[in-house]
Amino acid sequence: MSAAIVAAAVVSIPAASAGTPRGLLGLLPSCGATSHPFTPWGDGGAYCAFPNLGFESGSTGWKLSGSAPVVAANEPWHVSGPGSHALQLGPGASALSSPLPVSLLDPWLRFFARSAGANGSLHVQVYFRGLTGNLTGLLNFGSFSPAGYSSWKPTQKVLSALALPLLTSTAQVRLTSQARSGSWQVDDVYLDPRIAKLG
Repeated sequence: MSAAIVAAAVVSIPAASAGTPRGLLGLLPSCGATSHPFTPWGDGGAYCAFPNLGFESGSTGWKLSGSAPVVAANEPWHVSGPGSHALQLGPGASALSSPLPVSLLDPWLRFFARSAGANGSLHVQVYFRGLTGNLTGLLNFGSFSPAGYSSWKPTQKVLSALALPLLTSTAQVRLTSQARSGSWQVDDVYLDPRIAKLG
């Protein structure tokens, strides 16, 4: 079942300074090595991995709040390599990733999720930040219903309908369980910044 997009509005926040031309143009360093983790599902896009994308290093690289333990679980396809852990988000719990470089074009976000008896949705937000870490915008991507995630599956490819705010250099993803009972499990979080389309 596809995600229900609940909001798609960017809140632009003026930067403290004009920044560098490099930041203004969005011509940023590559986010590092890319892979094609979703090819089996008809998505041949090149994705960058968020730091500790599969939670094999515990909570390193993530800021967790509420009941958000790293548990013995894993998406069964092992797209990021051998693994045995995933993040579990209890009612109201959330996880904020480390930042990744992004281009000026719309990023695509995709990961693996499973509802472990959750009776509410998994909400996805992206924070856009400038070269100094200042917030340049906030995008509410949408929510995934537990009805479509009774077992592990890749989320749909979530695409922003708007260009990134100017002066944006990095993006962070926040995942929040809106369930009142049960939990969500999350694994292998990727961003497709579409950097290749700049060339």
